[in-house]
Amino acid sequence: MLRRRLAVHLLAALACLACAQTAQAVVLDFEDLSCARTQPICNVGSAYSSKGYTLRYAPAADDDHPVGFHAIGKLWSPNVGGSTAMLANSCNASTTLSAQSGKPFSVLALDLAEANADAPATVEFIGTKTDGTPVRMNALLDGKPGWQRVVFPSAFYNLKTLTWVQGDCVNNKSHMFDNILVMPGIAPR
Repeated sequence: MLRRRLAVHLLAALACLACAQTAQAVVLDFEDLSCARTQPICNVGSAYSSKGYTLRYAPAADDDHPVGFHAIGKLWSPNVGGSTAMLANSCNASTTLSAQSGKPFSVLALDLAEANADAPATVEFIGTKTDGTPVRMNALLDGKPGWQRVVFPSAFYNLKTLTWVQGDCVNNKSHMFDNILVMPGIAPR
C-alpha cells in the first residue's frame, strides 16, 4: 500500500513538473505585426522580438539589396489559413532564433508554407546546442498552397540558436513561417 501511494505521489510530481515546463512554452505567431492586417506584405526589419525570443535576419553574402523580414498578411493569396506569418525576404537569407535571456531553449514545432505556393521546397534547420554541437533536420514542403507543421525531435532541446536558410529562389523556392513553438531549455539530468 505504501509503495502504491509513493508511486502515485511520484507520478503526480512528475506530471506537475511536465506541466510547469510546458506552461512556459510560447508561440511566436506574429499577430502583433499590425501592418499585416491591412497589407499583403510589409517590412519588419532585420530583427523581430517577442515573448522572450528574437529572430534575426542575415542576408546572403552576395546580396546587394537585403530587405529584411517581411510580415505576410491575410491578403497574400498563398497564405492559406490567413494568420500573420513571417518571411526572410531575400534569396539565401538566413533566419536565426535565440532566447533574449541567452539561456538555452527548446524548439518543439513550427509551421511552414511555400511563399508563392509555386514549387516544392526544402528547408534545412541547424540547431547549435549549448556545448556547440550542431544538430540538423530537413523539412520537405510539398509545393501546394497551405501550411505544413514541422515537429522537431528532442535533439532540438537545449539550443543556443536555431538557424534556417531561405531557398535560393531558383531550384529551392522561398518559404514563410509561423507559429514557432518554443520553451526554455530542459536541464540536463
